[in-house]
Amino acid sequence: MQQQTFAVLVEGVGNFEFRHRTLRDEIRIGVEYSRLTEGVKTPSNWLATFAEVVSTLKVLTVVAPGGWDIDTMDPLDPNSYYRLLRGWRALREKETSLRKGTAPAAPALSS
Repeated sequence: MQQQTFAVLVEGVGNFEFRHRTLRDEIRIGVEYSRLTEGVKTPSNWLATFAEVVSTLKVLTVVAPGGWDIDTMDPLDPNSYYRLLRGWRALREKETSLRKGTAPAAPALSS
């Protein structure tokens, strides 16, 4: 079965193609997150945020704009963080828009 993908234009960064998130992808993202945090039980907010951003983009990106390589981005260049966050936010916004109205209603909680 071929993985479904969708295109996203990230302003200031370029065109991406992402795959639709699956349960297996969610597990892959968690594994990559664990690698990036090196098993730290309570990572700092900064580490937790960027480990989530990087792991999600690494797993779900099918095609990225020219010059996009997370592993070689300069950690001392503020533009690296700008590009990462812009890409991740655009991905999440598109995922949210694709899922609107598709989730089943949550069951009512009884008291």
